[in-house]
Amino acid sequence: MQDSELVGPVPMENPRGLRVLFSGRFDPPHPGHVVTILRLHAKYGHVVVPILDYADRRWPASYCKQVLDECFDHLKGDVEVRINATHFAEITCDELDAYKCDLYAAGNVKVIKHVESLGMKCVYVDRAFDYEAHSYPGPSCS
Repeated sequence: MQDSELVGPVPMENPRGLRVLFSGRFDPPHPGHVVTILRLHAKYGHVVVPILDYADRRWPASYCKQVLDECFDHLKGDVEVRINATHFAEITCDELDAYKCDLYAAGNVKVIKHVESLGMKCVYVDRAFDYEAHSYPGPSCS
């Protein structure tokens, strides 16, 4: 697999023009996050990036949002960074629907399975740094 490949089901013949969700803690944002968001943008066109806000953050979510906003300012609104209070492993169908996205991308298999159970199509993306909660056994998220 090449570095720039995304693995998983693609919901359309031509995925460009889809709105894709890529959520995370981003605490702090690092080059792996930036590269993943750029790859998703190149493949799908519009990326919504919810940053999880939680009590034990090392960096304030508002600061992380500012960093990511500045990283993607040149993309003219095609990358939309938001702050979210609900972890996507616990997100409800109504909360997910409010994002008005076509696809969810993540490197966390537990989260992918939960989001899939709510009826959203998902795609697995390789993580910059592996750890046990995110181990992934195969090429699809089904």
